[in-house]
Amino acid sequence: MAEVIVVGAGLAGLASAVRLAKLGHQVTICERDERLGGALGRLEVDGFCWDTGAASTTLPAALRDLFRKSGRPIESLVRLEPVTEPRRHLFTDGSVLDLPISDRGAQEEAWTGLAGASVAAQWTALVDKYGDTWQLLRKTSLEPPLEDKLPLKTIRALKPWQSLEKVAQRELTDERARTVLRHFAAQGGSDADKTPGYVGVWSYLERTFGRWTIPGGFGALADALEKRAGERKITVRTGAEVVAVTTAAGAVTGVRLADGEQLPAQVVVSDIDPKVLYESLVDDPAAKKIRKRILSTHQAQAAYVVHLGLKEPLPELPFETVLHGTPTVVVRKGTSAPAGHQAWSVLVHGYPTDDVLDLLVARGLPIRDNVVTRQTSPSWWAGVAWEGYRTARRRAANVSPVKGLYCVGAGAHPGSGVPATTLGAAIVADAVGKA
Repeated sequence: MAEVIVVGAGLAGLASAVRLAKLGHQVTICERDERLGGALGRLEVDGFCWDTGAASTTLPAALRDLFRKSGRPIESLVRLEPVTEPRRHLFTDGSVLDLPISDRGAQEEAWTGLAGASVAAQWTALVDKYGDTWQLLRKTSLEPPLEDKLPLKTIRALKPWQSLEKVAQRELTDERARTVLRHFAAQGGSDADKTPGYVGVWSYLERTFGRWTIPGGFGALADALEKRAGERKITVRTGAEVVAVTTAAGAVTGVRLADGEQLPAQVVVSDIDPKVLYESLVDDPAAKKIRKRILSTHQAQAAYVVHLGLKEPLPELPFETVLHGTPTVVVRKGTSAPAGHQAWSVLVHGYPTDDVLDLLVARGLPIRDNVVTRQTSPSWWAGVAWEGYRTARRRAANVSPVKGLYCVGAGAHPGSGVPATTLGAAIVADAVGKA
């Protein structure tokens, strides 16, 4: 049995902690804030409730595996429900596409109605091809640690040097279809011309596995993991800021807190920005090479988020609406609201120069007079921006060259988002192994 300290209690940190505790290790979580969950949370004001981070996920098997491998199934704590409404896309030319999420035939029908059979066939064929991409990524990058060098056959199949923009231009003749594909880069805070084309695999994952949410809001996931941590007898210390990961002879020995307290450990799992970890917390010669590589990356642009409490009548919107343009604006239905009201979360991807309400009015949603309350969410760590395919190698590896040190979360392999960070936690648990 190893003494394990998890630094940071975001989704990835909590997921790592409960998995490692189930494997028989003695686990302590150190979180500098007073609440657990990181970006997973909720905001409640005047009877309105909004998710402050993720509100849904694809690849639900990753969450189900997390709860099954840490104890009882997820259904013992929270219920995953499929998002059945199409995602609405409003384009700059005024056209509208209600694109079903998890139905191949319905997607083709929707594209046919908007842009004709030829464009519909192009979209369907492209998403179909991403099925092979998914199998390659799953076997080589998402379930195991990223290999130092992928087989040449895999590299040729993935074509990482081709950007998502290039794939859009080559495979799709309708600009609106290209815009929808580019959105898989924009929602991660990156530019399509700097994002590898294989990132479009998320179009296949949504169509194949659907999109899922949690009744009452995705913040309930943090509550469920906190409860699971209690079931696994994990020591949780809030208000405990880690200021150093102590090492000796290239291996971790523990952590030091801001108040000077030293906590011994054989394993440290970091769920904080890897730049902060390697630049400020770890001072060991074994980290020198990786420190230089990680410091060469840049942060992805987090969405600017405004939560609106609105009185009806209002435009009838589905679970998520994407207002394409510069910047891209996403309107997400909130968790709950008083009778006769709705809660909306507005996410702005890009560099807004106008007020959120001005952007909504300009995109055809004149709701200024309906606003009852307006709240702003703090920005969260959005991970690493794609700057070409080599970014995957510059992102922090799950297994550090410092023995006993591991990295999870948005800034580590395999990336940001609920499925990726959950898979990263699984990689770390497998690397540490049973007690």
